[in-house]
Amino acid sequence: MTARLPRCAPYLLAAVCLGYGAVAKANSCALSAGTTSTMDFGTINPLLSADTMNTGGQIVVTCNFTALSLAARLCFNLGLGSTSTTTNPRTLGAGTNRMNYNLYTDAGMTQVWGTALTTAPTSVTLAGPALGGNASTTFRFYGKVPGNQTQVRTVNNANTTYSETYSTTGTVDVVFGLLSGLANCPLTSPTRLTIPLTVTAVVQKNCTINATDLAFPPKGVLSSATTATSQITVKCTNNNAYSVALDGGSVGNNVLARKMKHATQADTVNYQLYQDAAYATIWGNASGGSPRTGTGTGSNQTYTVYGRVPAQATPRPGDYKDVVTATITF
Repeated sequence: MTARLPRCAPYLLAAVCLGYGAVAKANSCALSAGTTSTMDFGTINPLLSADTMNTGGQIVVTCNFTALSLAARLCFNLGLGSTSTTTNPRTLGAGTNRMNYNLYTDAGMTQVWGTALTTAPTSVTLAGPALGGNASTTFRFYGKVPGNQTQVRTVNNANTTYSETYSTTGTVDVVFGLLSGLANCPLTSPTRLTIPLTVTAVVQKNCTINATDLAFPPKGVLSSATTATSQITVKCTNNNAYSVALDGGSVGNNVLARKMKHATQADTVNYQLYQDAAYATIWGNASGGSPRTGTGTGSNQTYTVYGRVPAQATPRPGDYKDVVTATITF
Protein backbone atom coordinates (compact mmCIF):
# COMPACT_ATOMS: atom_id res chain seq x y z
CA MET A 1 0.00 0.00 0.00
CA THR A 2 2.78 2.45 0.87
CA ALA A 3 4.33 2.03 -2.55
CA ARG A 4 1.12 3.33 -4.15
CA LEU A 5 1.11 6.84 -2.55
CA PRO A 6 1.12 9.71 -5.13
CA ARG A 7 4.65 10.71 -6.02
CA CYS A 8 3.57 14.37 -6.33
CA ALA A 9 3.00 14.83 -2.58
CA PRO A 10 6.49 16.34 -1.90
CA TYR A 11 5.93 18.89 -4.67
CA LEU A 12 2.61 20.02 -3.17
CA LEU A 13 4.34 20.56 0.15
CA ALA A 14 6.96 22.70 -1.55
CA ALA A 15 4.28 24.81 -3.20
CA VAL A 16 2.58 25.47 0.13
CA CYS A 17 5.86 26.52 1.68
CA LEU A 18 6.57 28.92 -1.14
CA GLY A 19 3.14 30.51 -0.81
CA TYR A 20 3.61 30.95 2.92
CA GLY A 21 6.90 32.72 2.36
CA ALA A 22 5.30 35.27 -0.01
CA VAL A 23 2.66 36.24 2.57
CA ALA A 24 5.32 36.76 5.21
CA LYS A 25 7.16 39.33 3.09
CA ALA A 26 6.16 42.87 4.23
CA ASN A 27 4.55 45.50 2.04
CA SER A 28 6.33 48.86 2.10
CA CYS A 29 6.15 52.45 0.78
CA ALA A 30 8.74 55.20 0.42
CA LEU A 31 9.04 58.73 -0.98
CA SER A 32 10.38 58.65 -4.53
CA ALA A 33 12.42 60.86 -6.83
CA GLY A 34 10.55 64.00 -7.81
CA THR A 35 9.28 64.71 -4.31
CA THR A 36 9.55 68.44 -3.55
CA SER A 37 11.95 69.07 -0.69
CA THR A 38 12.06 72.87 -1.07
CA MET A 39 9.23 75.10 -2.27
CA ASP A 40 10.90 78.40 -3.18
CA PHE A 41 8.74 81.47 -3.85
CA GLY A 42 11.78 83.40 -5.08
CA THR A 43 12.16 87.14 -4.52
CA ILE A 44 9.09 88.99 -3.24
CA ASN A 45 8.47 92.74 -3.08
CA PRO A 46 6.02 93.11 -0.15
CA LEU A 47 5.03 96.60 -1.33
CA LEU A 48 3.26 95.14 -4.38
CA SER A 49 -0.38 94.03 -4.32
CA ALA A 50 0.09 90.99 -6.56
CA ASP A 51 0.15 87.51 -5.00
CA THR A 52 3.19 85.28 -5.53
CA MET A 53 2.39 81.70 -6.57
CA ASN A 54 4.25 78.41 -6.69
CA THR A 55 2.42 75.59 -8.47
CA GLY A 56 5.24 73.05 -8.58
CA GLY A 57 4.91 71.14 -5.29
CA GLN A 58 4.50 67.36 -5.39
CA ILE A 59 4.98 64.24 -3.29
CA VAL A 60 5.72 61.01 -5.11
CA VAL A 61 5.18 57.75 -3.20
CA THR A 62 6.12 54.27 -4.48
CA CYS A 63 4.77 51.19 -2.72
CA ASN A 64 5.99 47.60 -3.09
CA PHE A 65 3.16 45.05 -2.92
CA THR A 66 3.28 41.31 -2.33
CA ALA A 67 1.20 39.05 -4.55
CA LEU A 68 -1.59 38.71 -1.98
CA SER A 69 -1.89 42.42 -1.01
CA LEU A 70 -4.29 44.24 -3.29
CA ALA A 71 -4.21 47.92 -2.30
CA ALA A 72 -2.98 50.66 0.05
CA ARG A 73 -4.67 53.72 1.48
CA LEU A 74 -2.44 56.83 1.57
CA CYS A 75 -3.34 59.93 3.61
CA PHE A 76 -1.35 63.12 2.97
CA ASN A 77 -1.21 65.35 6.07
CA LEU A 78 0.42 68.70 6.84
CA GLY A 79 0.53 70.21 10.31
CA LEU A 80 2.31 73.28 11.66
CA GLY A 81 5.85 74.06 10.57
CA SER A 82 8.63 75.66 12.55
CA THR A 83 7.32 79.26 12.43
CA SER A 84 3.53 78.95 12.13
CA THR A 85 1.01 79.08 14.97
CA THR A 86 -2.04 78.38 12.79
CA THR A 87 -2.69 76.65 9.48
CA ASN A 88 -4.55 79.66 8.08
CA PRO A 89 -2.49 81.66 7.56
CA ARG A 90 0.81 79.88 7.86
CA THR A 91 3.85 82.11 8.28
CA LEU A 92 7.41 82.18 7.02
CA GLY A 93 9.96 83.49 9.51
CA ALA A 94 13.18 85.48 9.64
CA GLY A 95 14.12 85.60 13.29
CA THR A 96 11.04 87.05 15.02
CA ASN A 97 9.71 88.54 11.78
CA ARG A 98 6.82 86.85 9.98
CA MET A 99 5.24 86.83 6.50
CA ASN A 100 1.91 85.15 5.69
CA TYR A 101 1.61 82.34 3.14
CA ASN A 102 -0.17 79.04 2.75
CA LEU A 103 -0.11 75.66 1.01
CA TYR A 104 -3.16 74.28 -0.78
CA THR A 105 -4.41 70.98 -2.15
CA ASP A 106 -6.01 72.51 -5.26
CA ALA A 107 -4.75 74.63 -8.14
CA GLY A 108 -7.41 77.26 -7.40
CA MET A 109 -5.80 77.65 -3.95
CA THR A 110 -9.06 77.51 -2.03
CA GLN A 111 -8.51 74.40 0.11
CA VAL A 112 -5.76 74.79 2.73
CA TRP A 113 -3.64 71.67 3.10
CA GLY A 114 -4.03 70.34 6.63
CA THR A 115 -5.24 67.00 7.96
CA ALA A 116 -6.00 64.53 5.16
CA LEU A 117 -9.67 64.37 4.15
CA THR A 118 -11.62 61.21 3.37
CA THR A 119 -11.64 62.07 -0.33
CA ALA A 120 -9.09 62.93 -3.01
CA PRO A 121 -6.64 64.51 -3.40
CA THR A 122 -5.35 63.98 0.16
CA SER A 123 -6.88 60.48 0.43
CA VAL A 124 -5.55 58.16 -2.28
CA THR A 125 -6.14 54.46 -2.93
CA LEU A 126 -3.18 52.81 -4.63
CA ALA A 127 -3.84 49.41 -6.21
CA GLY A 128 -0.95 47.00 -6.40
CA PRO A 129 -0.08 44.78 -9.37
CA ALA A 130 -1.92 41.44 -9.34
CA LEU A 131 1.31 39.45 -9.04
CA GLY A 132 3.02 41.90 -6.72
CA GLY A 133 5.53 44.64 -7.45
CA ASN A 134 5.69 48.43 -7.41
CA ALA A 135 3.02 51.08 -7.94
CA SER A 136 3.33 54.85 -7.53
CA THR A 137 1.10 57.86 -6.96
CA THR A 138 1.73 61.62 -6.99
CA PHE A 139 0.09 64.18 -4.72
CA ARG A 140 0.37 67.79 -5.93
CA PHE A 141 0.24 70.85 -3.72
CA TYR A 142 0.31 74.60 -4.37
CA GLY A 143 1.64 77.66 -2.55
CA LYS A 144 0.73 81.34 -2.34
CA VAL A 145 2.22 84.38 -0.62
CA PRO A 146 -0.46 87.11 -0.55
CA GLY A 147 0.54 90.51 -1.89
CA ASN A 148 0.39 93.88 -0.15
CA GLN A 149 2.07 92.66 3.05
CA THR A 150 3.56 96.09 3.61
CA GLN A 151 4.53 95.46 7.23
CA VAL A 152 6.93 92.62 6.35
CA ARG A 153 10.42 93.72 7.34
CA THR A 154 13.91 93.42 5.93
CA VAL A 155 16.82 92.78 8.29
CA ASN A 156 20.11 94.70 8.31
CA ASN A 157 19.12 96.74 5.23
CA ALA A 158 19.46 93.68 3.00
CA ASN A 159 17.28 91.27 1.07
CA THR A 160 16.07 88.88 3.75
CA THR A 161 15.36 85.15 3.52
CA TYR A 162 12.15 83.95 5.18
CA SER A 163 11.57 80.22 5.64
CA GLU A 164 9.66 77.47 7.41
CA THR A 165 10.54 73.79 7.81
CA TYR A 166 8.32 70.74 8.27
CA SER A 167 10.78 68.24 9.70
CA THR A 168 8.18 65.95 11.31
CA THR A 169 4.74 67.47 10.70
CA GLY A 170 4.38 66.69 7.00
CA THR A 171 3.41 63.01 6.73
CA VAL A 172 2.01 60.28 4.51
CA ASP A 173 0.06 57.66 6.50
CA VAL A 174 -0.32 54.22 4.87
CA VAL A 175 -2.32 51.05 5.54
CA PHE A 176 -2.47 47.94 3.32
CA GLY A 177 -5.45 45.66 2.77
CA LEU A 178 -8.19 44.47 0.47
CA LEU A 179 -9.53 47.19 -1.80
CA SER A 180 -13.07 46.95 -0.41
CA GLY A 181 -11.93 46.98 3.21
CA LEU A 182 -9.55 49.95 3.31
CA ALA A 183 -10.41 52.54 5.96
CA ASN A 184 -10.73 56.25 5.21
CA CYS A 185 -8.41 58.91 6.61
CA PRO A 186 -7.51 59.32 9.43
CA LEU A 187 -6.03 55.86 9.73
CA THR A 188 -5.61 53.71 12.80
CA SER A 189 -2.05 52.49 13.46
CA PRO A 190 -0.68 53.43 10.03
CA THR A 191 2.82 53.18 8.67
CA ARG A 192 4.05 56.79 8.62
CA LEU A 193 6.37 58.45 6.11
CA THR A 194 7.80 61.89 6.94
CA ILE A 195 7.88 64.61 4.28
CA PRO A 196 11.02 66.76 4.81
CA LEU A 197 9.66 69.99 3.31
CA THR A 198 11.17 73.50 3.52
CA VAL A 199 9.37 76.61 2.24
CA THR A 200 11.42 79.75 1.45
CA ALA A 201 11.09 83.27 0.04
CA VAL A 202 13.40 86.27 -0.17
CA VAL A 203 11.91 89.61 0.90
CA GLN A 204 13.36 92.29 -1.34
CA LYS A 205 14.33 95.72 -0.05
CA ASN A 206 12.61 98.22 -2.29
CA CYS A 207 11.43 101.81 -2.50
CA THR A 208 9.25 103.99 -4.69
CA ILE A 209 9.44 107.79 -4.92
CA ASN A 210 7.12 110.50 -6.26
CA ALA A 211 7.37 114.29 -6.24
CA THR A 212 5.10 117.23 -6.96
CA ASP A 213 6.25 120.37 -8.80
CA LEU A 214 7.43 123.37 -6.81
CA ALA A 215 5.94 126.56 -8.32
CA PHE A 216 6.93 129.98 -7.01
CA PRO A 217 4.17 132.61 -7.26
CA PRO A 218 4.47 135.32 -9.92
CA LYS A 219 6.40 138.38 -8.78
CA GLY A 220 7.22 141.61 -10.61
CA VAL A 221 10.31 142.70 -8.68
CA LEU A 222 12.61 140.38 -6.68
CA SER A 223 13.20 142.92 -3.91
CA SER A 224 12.27 140.42 -1.16
CA ALA A 225 12.37 136.67 -0.73
CA THR A 226 9.70 134.49 -2.33
CA THR A 227 8.89 131.00 -1.03
CA ALA A 228 6.97 127.92 -2.11
CA THR A 229 6.76 124.22 -1.17
CA SER A 230 6.34 120.83 -2.79
CA GLN A 231 6.15 117.25 -1.52
CA ILE A 232 8.27 114.16 -2.01
CA THR A 233 6.58 110.86 -1.11
CA VAL A 234 8.56 107.67 -0.56
CA LYS A 235 7.39 104.15 0.20
CA CYS A 236 10.05 101.70 1.33
CA THR A 237 10.09 98.17 2.68
CA ASN A 238 9.51 98.13 6.42
CA ASN A 239 12.73 98.62 8.45
CA ASN A 240 14.78 99.45 5.37
CA ALA A 241 16.98 102.57 5.63
CA TYR A 242 17.03 105.03 2.73
CA SER A 243 18.18 108.50 1.73
CA VAL A 244 16.66 110.97 -0.74
CA ALA A 245 19.03 113.31 -2.60
CA LEU A 246 18.26 116.32 -4.82
CA ASP A 247 20.80 117.23 -7.48
CA GLY A 248 22.02 120.66 -8.58
CA GLY A 249 19.43 120.98 -11.36
CA SER A 250 19.62 121.07 -15.13
CA VAL A 251 20.56 124.79 -15.30
CA GLY A 252 23.26 125.41 -12.71
CA ASN A 253 24.23 121.78 -12.00
CA ASN A 254 25.34 123.02 -8.59
CA VAL A 255 23.53 122.14 -5.38
CA LEU A 256 24.90 125.22 -3.60
CA ALA A 257 24.03 127.61 -6.45
CA ARG A 258 20.76 126.46 -8.01
CA LYS A 259 19.34 128.53 -10.85
CA MET A 260 16.20 128.77 -12.97
CA LYS A 261 16.50 129.87 -16.59
CA HIS A 262 14.23 132.03 -18.75
CA ALA A 263 12.17 129.97 -21.22
CA THR A 264 13.77 131.59 -24.31
CA GLN A 265 16.55 133.85 -23.06
CA ALA A 266 19.79 133.38 -21.12
CA ASP A 267 18.54 135.23 -18.00
CA THR A 268 18.53 133.23 -14.73
CA VAL A 269 17.08 133.49 -11.23
CA ASN A 270 18.90 132.19 -8.18
CA TYR A 271 16.94 129.95 -5.80
CA GLN A 272 17.51 127.21 -3.21
CA LEU A 273 15.78 124.11 -1.82
CA TYR A 274 15.74 123.25 1.88
CA GLN A 275 14.70 120.46 4.23
CA ASP A 276 13.19 122.76 6.84
CA ALA A 277 10.87 125.74 7.12
CA ALA A 278 13.69 127.77 8.68
CA TYR A 279 15.65 127.50 5.39
CA ALA A 280 18.71 126.34 7.30
CA THR A 281 19.53 122.91 5.79
CA ILE A 282 20.06 122.75 2.05
CA TRP A 283 18.53 119.62 0.54
CA GLY A 284 21.30 118.25 -1.64
CA ASN A 285 23.47 115.25 -2.38
CA ALA A 286 27.07 114.12 -1.98
CA SER A 287 28.32 117.22 -3.82
CA GLY A 288 26.76 119.66 -1.37
CA GLY A 289 24.04 120.11 1.20
CA SER A 290 22.57 116.96 2.75
CA PRO A 291 20.27 114.15 1.58
CA ARG A 292 17.15 113.46 3.60
CA THR A 293 17.37 110.13 5.44
CA GLY A 294 14.72 107.84 6.87
CA THR A 295 13.64 104.28 7.60
CA GLY A 296 10.84 102.60 5.67
CA THR A 297 7.56 101.67 7.31
CA GLY A 298 5.93 99.93 4.36
CA SER A 299 3.59 102.92 4.04
CA ASN A 300 3.88 106.30 2.33
CA GLN A 301 6.15 108.83 4.03
CA THR A 302 5.85 112.42 2.79
CA TYR A 303 8.47 115.15 3.11
CA THR A 304 8.10 118.84 2.35
CA VAL A 305 10.58 120.59 0.09
CA TYR A 306 10.96 124.26 1.05
CA GLY A 307 11.92 126.50 -1.87
CA ARG A 308 13.17 130.07 -1.56
CA VAL A 309 14.06 132.76 -4.12
CA PRO A 310 16.19 135.34 -2.29
CA ALA A 311 16.09 139.07 -3.07
CA GLN A 312 18.21 139.77 -6.16
CA ALA A 313 18.42 141.89 -9.27
CA THR A 314 15.26 141.32 -11.29
CA PRO A 315 15.87 139.82 -14.75
CA ARG A 316 13.57 140.32 -17.74
CA PRO A 317 9.95 139.09 -17.35
CA GLY A 318 9.02 135.55 -18.35
CA ASP A 319 8.75 131.98 -17.16
CA TYR A 320 11.80 130.54 -15.40
CA LYS A 321 12.39 126.85 -14.89
CA ASP A 322 14.87 124.30 -13.56
CA VAL A 323 14.61 120.49 -13.52
CA VAL A 324 15.85 118.87 -10.31
CA THR A 325 16.24 115.10 -10.08
CA ALA A 326 15.33 113.34 -6.84
CA THR A 327 17.19 110.06 -6.25
CA ILE A 328 16.38 107.55 -3.53
CA THR A 329 19.12 105.20 -2.32
CA PHE A 330 18.24 102.12 -0.27
